Amino acid sequence: MRILFIYSTTKTVNRRKPLRGQEDIYFGISYISVMLKQYNHQTALVVLDRRYGTKNRKTVDDKIAGFNPDIICYTSVFSEFEFISGIAKYIRDKYPSIFTIIGGVHVSLNPKEEYLNLYDAMCIGEGEYPVLELAEKIQNGESYYNISNLWFKKDGRVIKNPPRPFTEHLSELPFPDREIWQEWMLEPNSRITVLLGRGCPFNCTYCCNHKIRSITSGKYVRLREIQNIINEMDEVTKHFPTVNAFFLEIETCGVNPDWLIAICDALYKFNEQFTTPKSFATNLRVFPGIKDEPIFQSLKKANFTAVSIGLESGNEEVRRNILNRNYSNDDIRRVVATARKYGIRVGIYNIIGIPGETYIQFLYTLAMNQELQPDWHATSIFFPYEGTALYEKALAMGIIPKNIDFNNERQRAILDLPGFSKRQIQKSFDSFHYDVYKKAKGRSIVKLAIYFMQKFLGHNLMANAKIGLIRLLAAFNRWN
Repeated sequence: MRILFIYSTTKTVNRRKPLRGQEDIYFGISYISVMLKQYNHQTALVVLDRRYGTKNRKTVDDKIAGFNPDIICYTSVFSEFEFISGIAKYIRDKYPSIFTIIGGVHVSLNPKEEYLNLYDAMCIGEGEYPVLELAEKIQNGESYYNISNLWFKKDGRVIKNPPRPFTEHLSELPFPDREIWQEWMLEPNSRITVLLGRGCPFNCTYCCNHKIRSITSGKYVRLREIQNIINEMDEVTKHFPTVNAFFLEIETCGVNPDWLIAICDALYKFNEQFTTPKSFATNLRVFPGIKDEPIFQSLKKANFTAVSIGLESGNEEVRRNILNRNYSNDDIRRVVATARKYGIRVGIYNIIGIPGETYIQFLYTLAMNQELQPDWHATSIFFPYEGTALYEKALAMGIIPKNIDFNNERQRAILDLPGFSKRQIQKSFDSFHYDVYKKAKGRSIVKLAIYFMQKFLGHNLMANAKIGLIRLLAAFNRWN
């Protein structure tokens, strides 16, 4: 069977090479694809961007003509669902014989029978085994209406099959398919992401983990076996020998210090085979009583060069009572100080315009960033994603507009808060970078220059310029 995946994002560089690099791949597709390939099915991928309008149809038509898929798998988050459904309608009308299935976070959190008017099937939860079983049964001419995790419509009746438990032993899964993404990637020799586990034990109100956890039974927070992770990294370095940096993706780094220290020891041994050691980065979860000293000792030994930390709000009341993140500003200060003691760079995540937040409370976020002077920050405007507790709060407050504009999602204010107007939120976001670094010296001049270039030239043009410069320098080094 030939299975085509259709993925959409607005974080693109251009239409032909929409993804900047390896960090932009989506693991849900990668794991399903490699499972299918293990059973001798063929897979392909299309990456789209709704901002290109009807030009996306040509991209789809070209791939369908060249690949001739039997099944098309769509995936979508909330903000991409309307666009993906438009593409699905176009394909259904033009290619009615192709079987279609929709999965991903949005339909898993908000499954609706009406979706089956457009799609032949809907996948709720993890998709590796359900999609494989579907492909096998279609190939063999068998009935597929009883596959766990999948919904169908048959003779006007909706069939809702029960979910299977979460895949407990992640190491039983083959390594994710990275090859399927390469034709859509502008810079394939960029930093590579390796997934260390799945699930999160926390209940942050802006996140959907608490609802995903309730979809089915079984262990939700799962860590891969350390040797299995190292084996994947060995394989990756053989396929991409020039890549020297890895981002290790996990939502619970720091929560289990013994496991973290053990993987750092394994990474240290992994690096012994290279003349130039690989560098690593990760997200670090801060919580009261975190053992930051032994953690950063191990991170340093393993050649971690950067960590990202979720401040989210610098106001402890907002963070504790609205976001459900129970740690103090002093916890953040201590962790940042310890990271810098070991020469590890620190990035900070921030959210502006949280439902229930006032402008005065936002100023605490600005003040903490000014004090900490992070090496970088990832700051976004709150966006009400369906399936999150904060979406329900915003809905109850009556502040979600009827027609949500998904363009520039998390960069454009859409909520008018009682104590923080839409205009104030946008202005605070637009000036945040400047306000954080304006009083700093030296290195922050470069940060401000980059900020203004991105602001007025655009992130996509900046990404192309950066990659072009890297290639030019590489060519110069070869000539010399």
